[in-house]
Amino acid sequence: MGSSQEEGLPCQPSQPDHDTGGHGGPDLEGAGRVSTTPGPPGLLTSHPPADSDDTDATGPPAALLEGLLLGDGKPSPHSTRPGPFFYIGGNNGAAIISSYCKSKGWRRIQDSRREDYVLKWCEVKSRDSYGSFREGEQLLYQLPNNKLLTTKIGLLSTLRGRAWAMSKASKAPGGTQARLGKDATAPTLEDLPWTSPGHLRPQRVLRMEEFFPETYRLDLKHEREAFFTLFDETQIWICKPTASNQGKGIFLLRNQEEVAALQAKTRSAEDDPIHHKSPFRGPQRVVQRYIQNPLLLDGRKFDVRSYLLIACTTPYMIFFSHGYARLTLSLYDPHSSDLSGHLTNQFMQKKSPLYVLLKEDTVWSMERLNRYINTTFWKARGLPKDWVFTTLTVGARCPPAR
Repeated sequence: MGSSQEEGLPCQPSQPDHDTGGHGGPDLEGAGRVSTTPGPPGLLTSHPPADSDDTDATGPPAALLEGLLLGDGKPSPHSTRPGPFFYIGGNNGAAIISSYCKSKGWRRIQDSRREDYVLKWCEVKSRDSYGSFREGEQLLYQLPNNKLLTTKIGLLSTLRGRAWAMSKASKAPGGTQARLGKDATAPTLEDLPWTSPGHLRPQRVLRMEEFFPETYRLDLKHEREAFFTLFDETQIWICKPTASNQGKGIFLLRNQEEVAALQAKTRSAEDDPIHHKSPFRGPQRVVQRYIQNPLLLDGRKFDVRSYLLIACTTPYMIFFSHGYARLTLSLYDPHSSDLSGHLTNQFMQKKSPLYVLLKEDTVWSMERLNRYINTTFWKARGLPKDWVFTTLTVGARCPPAR
């Protein structure tokens, strides 16, 4: 998240090249402005408008870009024009992108101020604006205001804002209850029945506490004091920096001594004269109630990493890649002090002397995950057969009902 060492898009779902802290992508800024992407091949899902047949056959300027990316991408041998050009700022995914572009005959440029690029692959240190961006002709790998999703404090603030808005909409006059007929017994948004993604019937809206652990910001005094007051040793908490990766800076809080040390550290930071000149008040960290009984695969913690790119909204077009599952090497033990059993990051797993021998067992393809679910949970839990592909990934890439 904002680090040049974040995990790049994998060449194959089962072989990630680098690693992140499992908390979102790099500080990017976006391919969402155009109708395609030069990333790894994924599943293209397009929902053209009803009058798409009336579209001008000559197409918009994006046709040039689309031809470069989806065709052979190589300039004509008879062309006298130099390029196409691409620029890479930073190291995140640089090898993959450079290799792809050069295979198309593109030329890499080193001057970040040049505006004649087809692709600009940026990180924080090479941030760009859309002031000179030519929509349909260029790809700029950045999403404006991405910190609202790609930092832990930003994501927390965004989800809290969503929860507040949904709560207000479900209770205020003219909100959901009014649309349901002003029935005093009508369900709120959170009480609506579940439906499959894409269906036209009302969908049950998840409350924030149903999918996001109780979280406190340490940069806000009233929140960190609230946490220090409520902490007790019957629960484990996990402390994370807001913008890091590879599991760096993460630690567990299990007892009063550890919490007292954190409290003393935050107070020391507050007393620093430099702190008072900063717009932030306290360490840029969050503490979350640790999920002590997570879903396990073969007794090990895991996460699923899939890739979804909203390339265009008119018409609705997405690129989706199934991705892979990441597992820890060791069996899960909530009382263990070894973080490699708590964090699924490859960076953490590499610290184990067994990693070289068991590396392949820490990354499962979606096909392998599907076979495991079929064998272990299909009949026992009454799941649909091939649940990974018929339910999990379908829901992930299905456009919202309109």
